[in-house]
Amino acid sequence: MTKSMNNKKLEIFKMEHKKSLEMKLAKLRDTILEDDVSLEKEMIKMFTLSLFLHGKNKNQIQQIAQISRVLGESLGLGVKYCDRLEQAAKIYDIGNVMICKEIYEKEEKLSFEEFKVVKNHTFLGHYFLKAQGFPTTDLAAIISLEHHEWWNGGGYPVQKKSHDINMASRIVAVADTVGILFRSRPGRSAWSYEKILEYIIKKSDRQFDPNVVKAFLINQEKIHEVLRMDIDASQNKEHK
Repeated sequence: MTKSMNNKKLEIFKMEHKKSLEMKLAKLRDTILEDDVSLEKEMIKMFTLSLFLHGKNKNQIQQIAQISRVLGESLGLGVKYCDRLEQAAKIYDIGNVMICKEIYEKEEKLSFEEFKVVKNHTFLGHYFLKAQGFPTTDLAAIISLEHHEWWNGGGYPVQKKSHDINMASRIVAVADTVGILFRSRPGRSAWSYEKILEYIIKKSDRQFDPNVVKAFLINQEKIHEVLRMDIDASQNKEHK
């Protein structure tokens, strides 16, 4: 009975946050009718702010986006595509806003049921972003669905593998992991950059596309600078 009630509460939480975002979007669309580019930019700002308010670090959002761009450029992707990738890499995790904060920030190991809820952020984000109908949100929707898929098929939510996973998702999978591990979070301290490098190399050809890992290693100094850069000068002193 308690489990059923908890699940119901989680569903209500997800719906409330989805409705809140949809209401803000409707207001935004009413304000900016004549310029799709401006609307898309404002939408990205709003989604980024929603992630920040839900507990995602502001620096981390920007750094994952910048690392994604560095990797995209190194892999020979065009300037226009990398522009879009950088913006999409700020908002692909919007599904987390629809996950209960108590679970999102929990220090103890998640229960099986809680982990199932967390995994749903990939679908929630995908459908929500896809519904917006802009090039950047379309790319972000793909990344939302696939950024936890593994190169060897061992990820989630649908166990895609290898080149079945979109290139943008393969890039953000590395950038996301680096950005997360570089910062402390409930139940885990921040990793050193050297330890992160070892992890990324170890997971090449298993969790990560080996070509993306190669691009990461070629650009490791540039990426380290991105991670050390303070976007908010009062934060991120632990790695200096």
